[in-house]
Amino acid sequence: MMMETVISRSLRLMFSGSAALIGVGLLAQPAFAQDTAPIQRVEITGSSVKRVDAETSLPVQVVSKADIARTGATSTEELLQSISAFSSAGGTTNATGAGSSTGGLSSISLRGLGSTRTLVLVNGRRLAAFAGSDGASVNINAIPLAAIERVEILKDGASGVYGSDAVAGVVNFILSKHVDGIEVTGGYGSPTESGGGKNAKASITGGYNTDKLSVVVSGSYEKEKALFGRDRDYAASATKLPYYNSTATGQGNIQGAWNTTTNSPVTGFSNGGSGFGNPLAIGDKCSTIKMSTIANGAKGSPYCAYDSGPDVGLTPDRELYNLTSNLSYQINENHQLFADVLYSQSKITQTYQPSPARADFFATDGEFEKQGVIPALLLYPSNPAYQSIAVPYLTSQGFTSLIGQPLSITSRVFDYGPRQNVDTAKQARVVVGAKGTLSFADYEVAVSHNESKLESAVTTGYFSQVNYAKIINNSNWNPWAAGGVQTGALADQLKAAAFSGTFLNAKSTSDAFDAKITGDFFNVAGITPQYAVGVQSRKEKYITDPSAAYESGDISGLGGSVVPIDRSRTVNSAFGELSIPVLKSLEINLAARDDKYNDVGNSANWKGNFRWQPIKELVLRGSYGTGFRAPSLVDLWTPQTLGTSEQFNDPGTKQTGLQVNSLTGGNPNLKPEKSKQYSFGAVWQPVASTSIGVDFFNINIRDILATPSAQEVVSRFRAGDPAYAGLVTLLGNDIQSIKQTLANTGNANVQGLDVFANWKDNFSFGRLDVNLNGTYMDTFDQTSPGGDISHKVGTIVDDTGTPVIGAQNGGVILRWKHQLAATWSKGPWSTTLVQNYRTGYQVGHDLNDNKVFIGSEAIYDANVTWKGIKNVTLALGVKNLFDKQPDPIGTAVTNQFQAGYDINQYDPRGRFVYVTAGYKF
Repeated sequence: MMMETVISRSLRLMFSGSAALIGVGLLAQPAFAQDTAPIQRVEITGSSVKRVDAETSLPVQVVSKADIARTGATSTEELLQSISAFSSAGGTTNATGAGSSTGGLSSISLRGLGSTRTLVLVNGRRLAAFAGSDGASVNINAIPLAAIERVEILKDGASGVYGSDAVAGVVNFILSKHVDGIEVTGGYGSPTESGGGKNAKASITGGYNTDKLSVVVSGSYEKEKALFGRDRDYAASATKLPYYNSTATGQGNIQGAWNTTTNSPVTGFSNGGSGFGNPLAIGDKCSTIKMSTIANGAKGSPYCAYDSGPDVGLTPDRELYNLTSNLSYQINENHQLFADVLYSQSKITQTYQPSPARADFFATDGEFEKQGVIPALLLYPSNPAYQSIAVPYLTSQGFTSLIGQPLSITSRVFDYGPRQNVDTAKQARVVVGAKGTLSFADYEVAVSHNESKLESAVTTGYFSQVNYAKIINNSNWNPWAAGGVQTGALADQLKAAAFSGTFLNAKSTSDAFDAKITGDFFNVAGITPQYAVGVQSRKEKYITDPSAAYESGDISGLGGSVVPIDRSRTVNSAFGELSIPVLKSLEINLAARDDKYNDVGNSANWKGNFRWQPIKELVLRGSYGTGFRAPSLVDLWTPQTLGTSEQFNDPGTKQTGLQVNSLTGGNPNLKPEKSKQYSFGAVWQPVASTSIGVDFFNINIRDILATPSAQEVVSRFRAGDPAYAGLVTLLGNDIQSIKQTLANTGNANVQGLDVFANWKDNFSFGRLDVNLNGTYMDTFDQTSPGGDISHKVGTIVDDTGTPVIGAQNGGVILRWKHQLAATWSKGPWSTTLVQNYRTGYQVGHDLNDNKVFIGSEAIYDANVTWKGIKNVTLALGVKNLFDKQPDPIGTAVTNQFQAGYDINQYDPRGRFVYVTAGYKF
């Protein structure tokens, strides 16, 4: 059995000479062996057969520890943002939420296909899905940046090897397994512009090694301070005419008359935030209640909208603790015991705009009917504000039919302050196993326990809707009071409706057993095939425990009723792989796998790939395979409940920023997605110092598991798509409610090119490395249930300005994205300059129906490292060196509430300067 030192040496040789330094990483491309010394075969992501680099036939990009240090990344999520294969704006999904809570989840998506179709591994094994999310996405920020030895990114489908979720590819985080001594590192970074966004981190890693025992323990801490919209000029307002304007629910808009006898709205009642307008919008006095004036509402009158821009949290307060450990014990020459432990705890505090309240939001709250409370905020004719403010306004606007009836009023509830969510997430994993050599093969067997826990709590800004309405409706409140805040005795009464504390506990677990053997077949006609066969079994469990108040749907701003889930399932799998060196220059690999789920049935998948080196300077490679994604326990068993939708625009009434009642939830009748993918490419190394490569990829997915966005449902309904006809309920011509339940719906076809080019040489003034790594997306077409095709590359909207399918959840699919890096090194000095470039894209139409584009963008990072003192490493770096600001004319379609930039594309910290120091002893 190979010793750890031999593995380390093998990887060192594999990832030098035949691999290329690409800015943030080494590309483990199937280039050409430069070292003739014998090396051991090792397992690389994408295959269970052990191999050396000269045999590799898969596009695997490798990011080394040294490369990670040069990026200046402050989190694992930030590290991966520069990888071109994450070529959509939703390539990495951050934990900030930008005006909403995400539970602290940071996930990654290859090819823009979503985090649920990108398999994440740590040391080659799965992590438990993040609790409180979709039941399949992994929180990559639970993987400590300081403990990562390297990241292997397989940019090819691999369900035939790994099973579900590997449709777009695999990201494998390899943690440090051999360290001599103790290394302490620390760093601090800050934007050069005032406000939040400052970051501090520290880590300590130690190792102990003997002939038999090797132990590595690493602990790290990261802390980041919040940044708000008011801290950045481009995000300080949600209104920038003529491109976009704030449409969030404002204070004091009149929705219509309310019949207290039938406890229902009177005919003509307007769902939505604008209604019959607002008395303060006449004479542009909305600013007196912290609002903006919008010219024309649903009934043609001006109204007040809340400008959420200043109050949106662009980045949260983030605190992260991590502990990892790897252990190996060599029993004898042929057998080894191993174990690894991972524990992380993150605390994300997100602060953002106060909660809205209005009649159509209350319709999802069963407490109103249960307690006999009118589900609206009413202004009665007996109220002094009714006679002095409402009556003159309604008369001036010609709405005299409303006079004398109770009026339903909208509210932006400042009385409880800004909303603040505190999400504490814990991730833990323990793996124990043995590996070694038998007389006929190598073996590895392991058991593992994974769990993810989430505790979500709120501190300010939340309240019981039924209690709030009860207090308001039994008072002479003035919705147009200065500052938009109630005072005196009413303010004291409202305190009784405040809500704080834990509202959700969730837990996701995965217990697994795996075993495999690898070895050589008998020599046949001079050919010795290699094989790998194995079995896996895992049990997944997912539990959510909402508080009684959360389950009731009575807490404002939390999205409606949440019903508990307590489900589990078992997955049993068998797999095999065969590598056949047909000729000295030609290798063929075949892999097959069968996965049996006790809830959604079987899925058998396979993959074939080849590597052909017709001449010394050229390698050709290709693959073809099938894949699948099983619906998660959350997909299957989330009960369908009525809540509040995200914001959308209604093409039928020209209203923007609407939110209505939405039925959401899972579907026990879901079936797995199916996919097919193929790729082919070439790597050319004309001289030892230069290599060039290109890989074409195509992925086709059918029976996509998707929850349609509110915008998709409404836009397709208004377009007459029969598949959406039953998903919208109208009140008159206004949207009253929609359905957004999960279903197997539509297909997608994705294809493009990955390219790289690398050059390195030594000169009298030092060594230079210049590297390019890019991805070109040719096609990303997604078909709706009704058969309409969204062409998604380079745009978030179609020709009419309607968002393409998935735009609100996944962002834009960029046409081209690259990283170009140049590194100079000599003696103790090393300097890297990096260009991160992306093409522009269309974000929609402005308020005059003209197309709006965000231009192409190049952001430069620089880093200088010095190792002039023994065991000391010092570095100074700048991200966004020239303080490039986002394009100010547009904001992407999104479920978030920020304005002025694309949350998935631009780092709102702007220019960010950091220093790091490390000492090894």
